[in-house]
Formats: sequence, structure tokens, C-alpha cells
Amino acid sequence: MSDPAADAPPQAGGAAGWPAWRRVALGGGGGMFVGIGLGRFSYTAMVPALISSGELTALEAGRVGGFNFAGFALGAILSVSLSARWGAARVLTLAVVLSVLALAASAVPFGFAWLAFWRGLVGITAGIIMVMSLALIAATAPATRRPVAGGFVFAGVGLAIFMTGILVPRLLAYGLETAWLGLAACGFAAMCLAIWGWRAAPEPATPTHARPVSTVASPWTLPLWLLLAGHFFFSIAIVPHTLYWVDYLARGLGLGIAEGGFHWSVVGVASVAGPWSMAALGLLLGTAVALPLSFITLGLGIGAPILSSTGSVLFLSSVLFGAQPGLSALMAARVRDLADAEHMPRLMRAMILASAAGAVVAGAVLPQLYEMTQSHVLIFAIGGVAMIIGGILVAPWAVVRR
Repeated sequence: MSDPAADAPPQAGGAAGWPAWRRVALGGGGGMFVGIGLGRFSYTAMVPALISSGELTALEAGRVGGFNFAGFALGAILSVSLSARWGAARVLTLAVVLSVLALAASAVPFGFAWLAFWRGLVGITAGIIMVMSLALIAATAPATRRPVAGGFVFAGVGLAIFMTGILVPRLLAYGLETAWLGLAACGFAAMCLAIWGWRAAPEPATPTHARPVSTVASPWTLPLWLLLAGHFFFSIAIVPHTLYWVDYLARGLGLGIAEGGFHWSVVGVASVAGPWSMAALGLLLGTAVALPLSFITLGLGIGAPILSSTGSVLFLSSVLFGAQPGLSALMAARVRDLADAEHMPRLMRAMILASAAGAVVAGAVLPQLYEMTQSHVLIFAIGGVAMIIGGILVAPWAVVRR
């Protein structure tokens, strides 16, 4: 039975009896659908067709992905100052509109530079949406409802990946332009949901004037530094599948775009289920144990193609990689275990920046490595090892305050 006090919104703004936090959570899910689900992960399903059509070479396709990762890092860096100047809801609205525009502009076949620009732009907007939508949830949702609100936000990513895996192979039958425009149309619908939800967000409180930053003790402890490093390696680990999984299935193994799309839809289903399943694991074992266990399990799944290319191994790899948004949610919970609430905005921004830095490094290095070796499997091996290193780093080596 729900607690009415817990459900009560901290601010007005609900519609049809809904508290504001539920609208903001749905808005965050819509925004993440566009910015992360489509803005980052839809590209994976497009890579084989972009290469096969001659619009991009394999190296250029990887570098376009790298521009997206670099844009994400820039967006995460800019998010706080933009929010302070214009307000979170206004900046988020602009970001989601630009995301849809970037998806539509990608349909114009002007080659590498054109696509790199628009993929870089949607990376910037994705970074803004990721940081600021999570900050809005933290500011709006009651403490007892934050896991549910976060689940809605991250579920938007998984739903977009699932939809991409289903739709892209069918849309590609009518051409690359149709596929991009179809994604943009789906993004437009999610954009409307996002804007509706974010309109319920509270006005930002006037921050930091009452308490100078200099009076706040530094939150950084050794476990938090190790968690920051774990974020970095986590982000490196997911880049191989993000860039090359569908291409490996479709071109590398010769299974075709339809089979690649099927596996990408499996990734999407796992992405929806991941936050909820890992939250349950965290409740059962505690985040200190659940987090490294999840890291290592995902690492084995990402590296599994080095052992076999049988259908069952490929399916398992899709499922385990797909669950990775749950690891992001589990890491956020672990940060909260290790730090006070007042430090959370700073810490989460640092964690997201560490993740973005890992993506930038991997996005720059791995395409060049693939160009040199033409080996998908080597790339997946690197991803698996990076994830396991992350698991070792985030293990509870020291006694920490819970």
C-alpha cells in the first residue's frame, strides 16, 4: 500500500491528480528516449547500412560515433552552467528539440562531415538531457519514490533501443533517408511527452548563496575515487557493443541486418529490465556487493564473443550488454551510500563526466584499432576486460560509511 505522504509532491504542478514528480519522471523518460536511446544507440543499428551503402567507410563510421561520445562529454560539462543561467526545464526543452532536428538532418546524404556534425550535436544534447533530467528527478521526487522515478527515466533508453531494433531493418528497406526520418518521427512523439512532463518541474531554488562552497567539506573519499575510476572503465566497456555489435552480426558474421536488428531489440528489452533487476539485486545483497558482481557479469557478457559465435552466446551477450543501464542506476545508488545528499549533484556530475571521458577515449581509439585489425572480436575483448577492471575497482576494499 502506498504512503500518501510519500506520494505527495513537493511542489504543485500535477495534472489529473498526478504529483509533479511523476510528470517530471515521464518527461525524463521521454527525453532519454530521444537523447540517449535515439541520439546515441540508434546509430548502432544504422552502421552496417551506412558502410554497405558507401556513405561512410568503416573507419568513418567509427569516428562519427566518436564525435557523438565527445559531444556527450561537452554536454555534460555545459549542463550545470546552462541550467543556472536559463533554468533546467527551458534548457531541456531546447535540447530535446535539437535532438529531433539532428535526427532528421542526418537523413541528408552529405557524407562524413555532415553526419559527424549532427551526431556531435545530438551527443551534446544527450549529455545535457542525461545530467539535467536526473537532477530534476532528484529535486522533485520524494526520497521514497526516487528509485521508481529513476526507473521511468532509464526505461526510456531501453524502449528506444527496442524500437530501433524492430523498426530500423524495416525502414532500411526503403532507404537510409527513410530510416533516419522514421527515427526522427518517433523522437518527435517522445519530445512532446518530454516537454509536457518537464513543464511540471519546480522553479530552481536560489542555490549556494546561503552557504558558501568553501564551508562544505570535500566529499571525496578513496571509495568514491575508485567508483569514479570504475565509471571511466564502464564507459570504455560499453563502446564496442554500442558501435560495432550490429555491424559484427550483420556484416562480420554475415547474418544480415534483420538478425542484427533482432539482437538490438533484445538489447532494448534487457535495457528496460536492467534497472529493475539490478535494483532488486542491490536490495538483496546491498550495493557494495551487487555493484562489482554486476560489473563482472556484464564484462563476461561483453567479452563472450571471443569464446564462440554460436546463437546462444550471441543472445547472452545481447542480454547482458542490454542490462547495462541498470548498472548506471546501481552506481548512482552506491554514490548515495558513500556520500551525503548535499554532495550528490557534484558527485553525479563528476561520475557522468568520468563516464563521458571513457567514451571519448574509446571512441577515438577503438575505431582506429578496428581499422588496423579488422577484428570485431578484439574490440569486444577489450570491452570485456575494461568492465572487469571496473568491477575490481568498485569492490568494497575499504570499510566505508553506509
